[in-house]
Amino acid sequence: MVVATYKLQVNWWETDGWESAAFPISFPLTWADGAGFVVANDRIRAITCSFGRDKASQLTGNSKAGRLRVVLDNRSGDYNSFNSTGPLYSQILPGRPVRLLGTSATQSNQPIWEGFLTRITPQVFLGGDATAILEATGPLGQINLDQIEVPMVTAQRTDQVVDDILDAAGWGSGSTFRTLDVGKTTITRYWKSGTFTVPALLEVESTEGGFIREGKDGKIIFDNRHHRLSGAALTSQATYSDAAGAARVYSGLTQDDSLPSVFNIFSTEVQIYTTASVAVLWTLSESGANSPAIPVGEARTYIARYPTRSSANNAVGVDAWTTTAATTDMLANAAADGSSTNLTSSVGISVSKSSETMEISLTNNGTVPAFITKLQARGTGITADDPATIQVEDTTSQSSFGKRTWPSKTPFHPDTGEALDWANFNVNLFKDPSAVLKLSYWANRDTNSLNEMLDRDLSERVTVVADNNANLSIDNRGFFIEAISHQISANRLHKVTYILSDAAQFSDSWVLNTSALGTSTRLAY
Repeated sequence: MVVATYKLQVNWWETDGWESAAFPISFPLTWADGAGFVVANDRIRAITCSFGRDKASQLTGNSKAGRLRVVLDNRSGDYNSFNSTGPLYSQILPGRPVRLLGTSATQSNQPIWEGFLTRITPQVFLGGDATAILEATGPLGQINLDQIEVPMVTAQRTDQVVDDILDAAGWGSGSTFRTLDVGKTTITRYWKSGTFTVPALLEVESTEGGFIREGKDGKIIFDNRHHRLSGAALTSQATYSDAAGAARVYSGLTQDDSLPSVFNIFSTEVQIYTTASVAVLWTLSESGANSPAIPVGEARTYIARYPTRSSANNAVGVDAWTTTAATTDMLANAAADGSSTNLTSSVGISVSKSSETMEISLTNNGTVPAFITKLQARGTGITADDPATIQVEDTTSQSSFGKRTWPSKTPFHPDTGEALDWANFNVNLFKDPSAVLKLSYWANRDTNSLNEMLDRDLSERVTVVADNNANLSIDNRGFFIEAISHQISANRLHKVTYILSDAAQFSDSWVLNTSALGTSTRLAY
């Protein structure tokens, strides 16, 4: 057995960096032989964390926000948020960066999990023991706390749309925070209003046929649909076996039922949009004697929204708002009915635009109250015409498993040709059951296993051998890692579990400069 050194780091002060000198934020899990945790400077009793898809399927599985749970020794009271004399007083706040690092004999401080603090819950027990439960969420949980607004964009690749969504969510830019494959689908028209971040990302993921995921290093990663068809995905990064003397021996292997992931009917729609000419899309309802007044030196903001209640049923948004102009779109007067002095020139106008709303801020720069006797918003409205429906099915699969229809209609296909390619591709991938595995091993078994734990990440290809003791007739079969979990206990054991999907689904897809197109391969898209 080998013992790793772990660090749980919390950036309590954020601006001080990970290694704040004011209070130790690094907690090594160091064990004395046969004695459990070393008491001195050791605050951690147990750690569990996980990240990745909720199901081992590119189709039915979605990335969930990673989770970290740590049991801390809290007999000192340091983790009590109301402890005004404690070293962390006023700093135990949600959103603090958290990371778990591991060190082996050959690797130092490698990331295992990164995310953000959600809560610390102190617990007191009879006998004088006290703990605190530290919980943290992964990047997808952190960015999904509020709704986003993504202005209208046209002819954007899926990776560019992912960029737009992450920008709207306030997620950091650059390679430190995100790694995005170049998307293979170009979305004709995209906008979002009043939608949470993760559902918006999953819509784009579904359209691309890729994978939105958290990296173990805290990045948000976008794999395009060719990610598993070429490059490093064609090479296994490790082999896990039940053979005696194997370099990497798993401790547990479960084959899950893959029938829920079998689908032999795929139907989707291609939405066609029409852009109208510039027209008045919204008008301030108060007028005449009810015209609103703006006091001297004050400002008022009005929100123009389209579609309105009176809009056509197929109106969906605004291609472009026309900037509000004095006289044409706004009139101000010293009297509510507009019968007195024209004050239009005394009212300043500023606007903020989105795809469905325009905020119009009016400031009275004059010397008397200004009544707004006219206010309207112009723009080019968008209507959604009747969509074109595409459906592909496999009758051979239906005869074996019954009709199994994929229930979702994937949005944002640019045309019927790509929608048809999407449907054909997915029918070929998911018309038959495929191997789904849950594999576990002990990271502390030996140096190989420990380094393996530190090396692996989501979406990597590995090999499984289960035709010896396991007798599952799986011999050198390739799989992709869809989810990872870690359990580190006080008895110095570290259990790693992978959820694996069958790589054979992708092995017969033809990609230019990677494989030969023929009777044994089918064209990907």
